[in-house]
Amino acid sequence: MPGNLIDTPAHRFAPGADALARALAADLPADVVRPDAPVTAISRRTAGGLEVRTPSSVLCAEDVVVAVPPALALARIDFGSQMSPGLARLARTTPVWMGTVAKVVARYPAPFWRDAGLAGAAVSRTGPLRELHDMSGPGGRPAALFGFAPAQAVGPDFEQAVTAQLTRLFGPAAAQPETLHIQNWSGEPWTAPPTVHHLTDYFLFGHPLYRQPALEGGLHWAATETATQYAGHIEGALAAAERAVTAALTTKETNPCSR
Repeated sequence: MPGNLIDTPAHRFAPGADALARALAADLPADVVRPDAPVTAISRRTAGGLEVRTPSSVLCAEDVVVAVPPALALARIDFGSQMSPGLARLARTTPVWMGTVAKVVARYPAPFWRDAGLAGAAVSRTGPLRELHDMSGPGGRPAALFGFAPAQAVGPDFEQAVTAQLTRLFGPAAAQPETLHIQNWSGEPWTAPPTVHHLTDYFLFGHPLYRQPALEGGLHWAATETATQYAGHIEGALAAAERAVTAALTTKETNPCSR
């Protein structure tokens, strides 16, 4: 069948997606971003507002936006008994997008598959990589192919199985990548909760409860898993963030942390 049937036109970040976060952070006042201060507890204050605890500090906020997967938030953050049982149950059971996946990037000296008229995209069930795409930069530099594999497939012979599959799909030039990067998301403690492999109900993405601020209106969900469209993708994350920020900006309470 002619053409590339699995890739659709899309915009990409030439320097990497983290460039967006870094650029936004650069415009914030000094010491506002605290990457080494994981939140351990969030609770409603009797005087108003929310109390946010980290290992080294206690903060007060009028609104809190939770931008990590809900299941990870429930596994890492103590909400006490203030979160409704229905919402807590929903958050604990919502899957983490790509949480059970390993991402593999194979870098090459040049995008040789393009010279052969290949798109660099494939769907496969005869190797560890189930879905593959061309990940090359502008003009084909740097040249790279990437694919997704089930996290359980990562083992002692994983790299050999990957290169063998790439060779079958794209020819002998694929047999020796310059580098082979493997990122197993299921093993990242700040990405996936311990229960990640048991969370399979993807119909929970974008559940209506995520669009309702919790803890008496002060807690807002902004993870991509909570988006009603494009859940799991950057578009979903941006839409969920816009929803959460809009809700926070319309909060009626004023300066609760001064009390």
